[in-house]
Amino acid sequence: MARSQTAEALTMPEGYRLERGLMWPIEDRACAAVVFDTVPDMDHALEHCRKFDLAVQAGGNMGVWALALAPKFGRVVTFEPDPRNFRALVHNTASAENILALPCALGADGGEWCGLELSAREANNVGAYQVTKGATAPIVALDSFNLPALDLLYLDIEGFEMPAILGAMETIQKFRPVIAIEDKGLSERYGYLKGSAEQALAPLGYEVVARPHRDVVMVAQR
Repeated sequence: MARSQTAEALTMPEGYRLERGLMWPIEDRACAAVVFDTVPDMDHALEHCRKFDLAVQAGGNMGVWALALAPKFGRVVTFEPDPRNFRALVHNTASAENILALPCALGADGGEWCGLELSAREANNVGAYQVTKGATAPIVALDSFNLPALDLLYLDIEGFEMPAILGAMETIQKFRPVIAIEDKGLSERYGYLKGSAEQALAPLGYEVVARPHRDVVMVAQR
């Protein structure tokens, strides 16, 4: 480890460590082991973007994806509802002036709050928090932001992708962004079968153009 990295590691807040130069929750092992390797998967979506004004990404995690998107887009808005993850996200993205990090969960309706939980088998994976009842973070609908543009919508929110899409339908219809979601069946917890997002977006002309690993990339063809 370089001297500067050693010094930074020694000044990490209690409960965090340095992971590849980023502030990271000390209890996590599973997320850090895989998240950096997923960054190239974003290329399957980026190659279909027509413009690069604004990207929305959720969940923000520790900022790995937002930092990868920042050099390519004029503005990146990232959402992360878990308070400990969000603290690391803000720290890690502080030097990127075009990243806006918000401590919220994207959903179908605003004005409500949610809790977050890990299953017993995901206890060492801070990237596996799932939305549940509670009062940890506000739920917001993307449509409520009246965004000036949207060129990429990238969602990895542990099964809550469909509510997030429902809360973004007006924005999606207006800007027709490239949409990438993780779809590994966790949506059934919220009453949506695997593939529900594809079915919901098909009437808007969206078709699947790639399936990197467990992600689905959709592009509006008409």
